[in-house]
Amino acid sequence: MTEKKSRAAVYARVSTVDQSTENQLAELRAYAGHRGWLVHEYVDHGVSGAKEHRPALDELTRDAMRRRFDVVVCWRLDRLGRNLKHLITLLEDLQALGIAFVSLNEGIDATTPA
Repeated sequence: MTEKKSRAAVYARVSTVDQSTENQLAELRAYAGHRGWLVHEYVDHGVSGAKEHRPALDELTRDAMRRRFDVVVCWRLDRLGRNLKHLITLLEDLQALGIAFVSLNEGIDATTPA
């Protein structure tokens, strides 16, 4: 029997259009590859993290409700959001859906009981 591979949603964001998400994506891809996860990328270019509604984040949220992935991986928490209330609500919503969360730079990994 073959083991089902986990599906990872990687989220990257930069605040201005003259910045690049490539450094974030390179680390996120490498991490997911090391874990053997299938990756779908959600990228917001030139959008403030203070905004609750962002095109790629909204798509990620819709796809979470459809259970299109098993884990969300971001480079740093402030890439996912700068509004603490919104960030906590998003993480609670993911947890309620059974979707794990990883933030690389803070060392947060909710894919394991530890």
